[in-house]
Amino acid sequence: MNRDDEDLGSPRDEDPYNRAQTSDKLDLNVEQDCRSLKVNLGHATQSSLLSKGFSVRKDWVNRSKIHGQVVSRKFTCSKEGYRRKDQRDVNVKKHRKETRTGCLAHMIITRQPNGKYWVSHFEAIHNHDNINPNNGRTLQLQKELCFGQASETDQPNTLETQNPAFDLMSRKLLVHESLDCLAVDYENHLRSERVRDMKEGEAGRLLRYFQRQHFENPSFFYAIQLDINDKVSGIFWADDNMVVDYNYFGDVVLLDTSCRTNKDFNPFVQFIGVNHHNQVVIFAAALLYDDTVESLKWLFHTFLEAMLGKKPKVILTDQDATVVEAISSVVPETSHHICVWQMHQNALKHLSYIIKDTEAFADDFRSCIYDHKDEDDFIHAWETMLDNYNLKQNEWLRWMYREREKWAVVYGRNTFFIDMKGLHLGEHLSNKLSSYLNSDQDVLQFFKHFERVVDEQRYKEIEATDEISHCKPKLMGNVVLLKHASEIYTPKAFELFQREYEKCINVVANQCSQHGYLSEYKVNTFGKNQDYTVTFDSSDDTVICGCMKFEYVGFLCSHALRVLDHRNIKVVPSRYISKRWTKDARIGCAREDSDFIIQENPKLVVARRYRDMCRSILNVSARAAESDDAFRFASRQLNEVIEGVEKILTLKAEEAEVIASSSSAANASDSENAEIFLDGNAMEGSG
Repeated sequence: MNRDDEDLGSPRDEDPYNRAQTSDKLDLNVEQDCRSLKVNLGHATQSSLLSKGFSVRKDWVNRSKIHGQVVSRKFTCSKEGYRRKDQRDVNVKKHRKETRTGCLAHMIITRQPNGKYWVSHFEAIHNHDNINPNNGRTLQLQKELCFGQASETDQPNTLETQNPAFDLMSRKLLVHESLDCLAVDYENHLRSERVRDMKEGEAGRLLRYFQRQHFENPSFFYAIQLDINDKVSGIFWADDNMVVDYNYFGDVVLLDTSCRTNKDFNPFVQFIGVNHHNQVVIFAAALLYDDTVESLKWLFHTFLEAMLGKKPKVILTDQDATVVEAISSVVPETSHHICVWQMHQNALKHLSYIIKDTEAFADDFRSCIYDHKDEDDFIHAWETMLDNYNLKQNEWLRWMYREREKWAVVYGRNTFFIDMKGLHLGEHLSNKLSSYLNSDQDVLQFFKHFERVVDEQRYKEIEATDEISHCKPKLMGNVVLLKHASEIYTPKAFELFQREYEKCINVVANQCSQHGYLSEYKVNTFGKNQDYTVTFDSSDDTVICGCMKFEYVGFLCSHALRVLDHRNIKVVPSRYISKRWTKDARIGCAREDSDFIIQENPKLVVARRYRDMCRSILNVSARAAESDDAFRFASRQLNEVIEGVEKILTLKAEEAEVIASSSSAANASDSENAEIFLDGNAMEGSG
């Protein structure tokens, strides 16, 4: 931690224990940079610790077994303890300097019943000197140096740039340096031993498998994480079609970790989504032989690297605390929800030891979370289930009920992966794969089966796309709005939309206020008590509902449709037709115009451009490879593009030489003009 004298008062005049020691701003459930001033430990503790200016490390942590939140944590001086002996030291000729001194300075923070954190113990005495107030800024300075040298290193050498080969090599190096800068914040090396072992020879067979895949398809992406003993602790892979699918349908992602905690299975995890036909698609997969937060962070970082930096808007996972912590650290801007299917699986595991008739409970629990479309019905079914199985005092279920808006289907957060029959798409896919995940089976057999499943899913999409031209969706009535929607949405997407329209027939909308262009409505389903607030802006036909179905799923809800009908709007406004659900979902580029606009750093700009071009070329390659005519056309066009790009770059280089040669001649006249303008008396005199 470091000190900022402008933000913090002098600590020497007051006893830190005479002031408040609690804070409601510190979130110990999120991995934070302990050296950053953004971590609030309460004014008293800040004054005492930050004035010392020493770096800290995170030590042990205690989490609640009920809700997974951090209840206490220990922070130590960075020089605490001593470096553990490395098994490889016998082979090292020049050992690293020992930087730890066994320092005992530390503090322990404990969560209070009111949710605030209390510094329950603080040891301020260090056993070493040279406490540097600037230590906390080291990491930030390293990041700035990584980028800040661009202005110096990017200056062209006129002798070197005259060589075209050297110029090409320099351009490639610039791109690689820029991409390296994007990846400086995480490592692919685990600082501990992996939790689970692999079979003898398994790692070598997997490596050869991935090398062969990459040889056959250069766009095939794979990454390997090693533990402290250089043993494989994580394997990640994604082919080019997966990257393309994510580009179009990666707005909502489900991380399936249902097999990771089962010791009888290989530790398989997968990132999945839903395409425009409401079919499940696989974006990437991994084998994780370690369960720590660091391994999960590596997984998310690698996933983003494979997907060219594009982050999902929503991610659904189980409620595991390590998964939640990794997401909060790597993609804090992504909305996180609990996957109802994985929550259901976890509930059965937690409660199997206290329930006699587990099969009946599993059926009742599934019916409770999937079958009820109204909040009152869901709450009544939940309470009835607790009574029938005597679970009212179960802490785990009580916590899940408090968090119900994050997972219950009735609140709209989990409807994205629910099909027309009320079944979860992720569960169906996981069942297909689990039979080959037994740890006794050869892992390469699983990979062959995995390839078959992926190919099967892709063939289903081809069939669904082909059916669009052969069949028309059935409309529930002669309604202009439905006709318009049926021409735009895919048949499966239209079914989901028409279901909402059918609900809106029984919705009652009452206008309760109006302020200029804005009108506010109270909306509810006839005979139901729950109200939703819908706001309509007549200046641009914007409609916003409190249930946020459009934000979560991409379709207007029955409440918003009712208000649009009330305002005599007979077609869905174009802004509320999400392209990812339309027949043209795969046409064009899926990147938003506002994505990745970075101007403050030249190297980052180059890296973003390179990544965006890779995504576009990858999309073209995947589509053009499907037919000879498309391939020949794309090849011709690509050759023309390459020639055009080279002409542009050559022209810019020639312009740069002209500017450089003329700059020296202009210096004299520029300096004379500068003297005239700086001489205010001369200006006044001439006036």
